[in-house]
Amino acid sequence: MAARRITTILAFLAIAFIVTEALQSVASSARSSTLTRTGTALHAGTSTTPLPFAVTKVQKDGQDDMQDVSEMCVEVFFNEENSSNLLKQMQLAYLRNLQYGDLRMKFFTSDAQSDLFMARQVIPASQAPSNRGAKPLDVTKTKIYNAKYLDNSKEDDFVLGEVLGFVEVTEKRFRLGEQYESTGSFSEGDDQRLRDVRPFLSNLSVREDARKSGVGSALVDACEDAIQQWPRQYSEIVLQVEDQNQLARKFYEKRGYTALFADPACRRFDTNGLILRRVPTTKVAMRKLLGSRRRKQSSSSSNSPFFMDVVDTVRQLVGSK
Repeated sequence: MAARRITTILAFLAIAFIVTEALQSVASSARSSTLTRTGTALHAGTSTTPLPFAVTKVQKDGQDDMQDVSEMCVEVFFNEENSSNLLKQMQLAYLRNLQYGDLRMKFFTSDAQSDLFMARQVIPASQAPSNRGAKPLDVTKTKIYNAKYLDNSKEDDFVLGEVLGFVEVTEKRFRLGEQYESTGSFSEGDDQRLRDVRPFLSNLSVREDARKSGVGSALVDACEDAIQQWPRQYSEIVLQVEDQNQLARKFYEKRGYTALFADPACRRFDTNGLILRRVPTTKVAMRKLLGSRRRKQSSSSSNSPFFMDVVDTVRQLVGSK
């Protein structure tokens, strides 16, 4: 009897914790919606006007960054309809905690090489929401995409605002099959387990109002560049995308990724029912062969429609006054 009572109490406490998290999430969603509308007002017509942003690495001590990224990813993947349903919010609270734990694991419990990148909106410091901490931006070291769209109506410093996108690339054992191994990423003498280890790109997510700003492309480029700096040299990068997600497949195909095979044994989270479930889904494995270190970006970045050097941009804006 005592054991049963203890089990019941623990179950009740667990439910109470999840409900509390869900209620806090509802309040947080309401605040986030307000902040999003404020940010949109700063850049009128975000559906057609690119948002200025900067891509930075998520650092080991960046707990706030991990929290912001977790919230953004779950909203993008599971709650773009901005549901306030209590059961749905309970599921989202669980998924946020799961995502946050996974990010921390990359730094504290995993020996695999990995890099995590986020894109944050760049805004003038005077326009940063007072109820949300904005991060200072070092304009001498950081480059801004879409810098010509910055609202610089008065002398101001720039800060990093809300998270617009996220991606990660990690060494992962991902076997392709013998027919694809001739161009694989391994050296003579590697055992089979090591030959199956590849850079695996995952969790690419971009907030809806930033999807015409080049955020996804910039994040993928950051991953491909980072791989070239890893201790072990790789000649490819792989990923998986759901078979039904045609927009995502076209996005990767435009960037040189080729579909290899479909895996019907994959699973994904489904938040549409009363309980959170993992349901079967088919995912397509895609691969891109990497060439030599990509130096061209540094020489041609000033010509890119989405990319400008911050220092040059600030000089232009100041000089135009």
